[in-house]
Amino acid sequence: MTSRSLKTVILDDDPGIVRLVKTILRGAFSNELDLHDFTDVHEAKRWISSNCCDLLISDIEMPDINGMDMLLFAKHRNAWTQVVFLTGHSNWIHVTEAIENGASDFLLKPIKREELCNIVQQHIDRAARWQSALFPRQASQAGT
Repeated sequence: MTSRSLKTVILDDDPGIVRLVKTILRGAFSNELDLHDFTDVHEAKRWISSNCCDLLISDIEMPDINGMDMLLFAKHRNAWTQVVFLTGHSNWIHVTEAIENGASDFLLKPIKREELCNIVQQHIDRAARWQSALFPRQASQAGT
């Protein structure tokens, strides 16, 4: 477990998807994640502009600014941001472009609780490994 909660942004233009993802993650990872949810991409961009976003869970296709634009924006602000895309359909062009730009994972809608939790747990574990590698003294003190 990391010593601080991962700042996690949930972004989808469908409020039902946002509520579902937030409910699942709050129930499974209440101590590991600091959740911030948005249905408006401009609000999400404002939040990311002034905060460190560790994990972005975003719809890939949204009006005005799509998920790919959000990935590039979040990575520009913090290269360590991990991005998981939600999509209603698998499109290899989108998948390839997203991976080339640094996306970590994809989840197909409808979202399955177990798949979402497995992917998020992988990101929590990865963040803990990075933290212990970068700050070994703090990591060893947190375990005591």
